Amino acid sequence: MTDKVSLTIKIDPALKETIKALALESQLSLSDLVTQHLVQSFSAQAPGAVDNTNTEEETSEQLTQAELKQIRALLKKSKKKK
Repeated sequence: MTDKVSLTIKIDPALKETIKALALESQLSLSDLVTQHLVQSFSAQAPGAVDNTNTEEETSEQLTQAELKQIRALLKKSKKKK
C-alpha cells in the first residue's frame, strides 16, 4: 500500500479517544493503526464469505402419484368435515 488516499469518517468521540490511546501505546499514527485494523478485519473474512453454518438445504424426493392421491383424498375428507 504505497498509495494512500484520504478518508473522512464520523465516529463517536469516545471511540476516537480509544483509538488515539491505542495508537500512542503502539507507537503508530492514527492512520496506520486504523488501516492496520481494517486490513486485519477484512483479511479475517475471505471476500464474499458468508457464514453459512448449518444452512444446508435438505433435498427431498418428490412425492409419487400414489402419495399425491392419498394426500388429496385426506384433504377432501377434512374439507367435508367442516
